[in-house]
Amino acid sequence: MRLILIRHGRPDEHDLERPNDPPLNAEGWTQARAVARLLETEGVTRIVASPLLRAQQTAAPLAEALAMDIETIEGWAEADRKAVRYRSTETLRAEGGVAWARFLEDPIGYLGGNPQEFRAGVLAALRATAADEAGAARVAVFTHGLPINVVLAHALGLESVAHFLVSYGSVTRLRWRADGGVGVSSVNETAHHKWPV
Repeated sequence: MRLILIRHGRPDEHDLERPNDPPLNAEGWTQARAVARLLETEGVTRIVASPLLRAQQTAAPLAEALAMDIETIEGWAEADRKAVRYRSTETLRAEGGVAWARFLEDPIGYLGGNPQEFRAGVLAALRATAADEAGAARVAVFTHGLPINVVLAHALGLESVAHFLVSYGSVTRLRWRADGGVGVSSVNETAHHKWPV
């Protein structure tokens, strides 16, 4: 079975109505449409998304193109789901200083999550997503940067989870093996954002 992990498009960090779970901004919607165009001919058999608005909105163009429903799985949510305000990794990195150092030391804890519980939740979501799928299935999972890092760290046997700076609207491709192992086919594909939408 193939798993296609997509990081959500760029959200509006300055949204006042939903500061903790903002909608996509104009660039984010462009990224969502580019992802849909990339994946609509790849034989996607199921669409799964985090419950957070930015992931749901990024999944919407593909769901519309394929006339499929979006299945929500809680464990694909970001560690910041209970935060008061969304702050992107890119914003934290640009600001640098103590906040960026603290994020690098413990990204899940910095965003308000419990590292052990968060990892367990993401890996449970991974297993739930893969359960009962046929070998030919292709599942598109619209999620966030840290869940993608957790899955990659698990697949590659890495201790920490802050190895990959996953771009907005990027695609990471995995292979779920019959023994429950995960193979990595690609990480952080972004070439589709250069195509005209």
